[in-house]
Amino acid sequence: MRSGVPLIETVEMAVDLKSRIIGLLGRSSLGANRAMYLAPCNSIHTFFMKFSLDVVFLDPEMNILKKVINVRPCRVVLGGLGAHGVLEFESGCFCVDDLNIGDKLILKNIA
Repeated sequence: MRSGVPLIETVEMAVDLKSRIIGLLGRSSLGANRAMYLAPCNSIHTFFMKFSLDVVFLDPEMNILKKVINVRPCRVVLGGLGAHGVLEFESGCFCVDDLNIGDKLILKNIA
């Protein structure tokens, strides 16, 4: 949410080992207004992915630490020091450019 306005309709949670390992593997799309939150997680890979991702790394308090746009399949991305979780969006389906380093995100009504 930004100033109380929802940014994404649905956030899928991957907070146990099995769901983090599977993540978005095998899917052909995540879709618009959807994201996946993985935690704890300080790096991602896109091996065996069928689509590109925009990713936002977050600290434990949900502050944005790093943004990476258009991560193509077969790549590795490190979140850096302090990264605790990551929000993954299908590339181009959400304007990650509107988010700023240091912004605090709030997850509500999660799937």
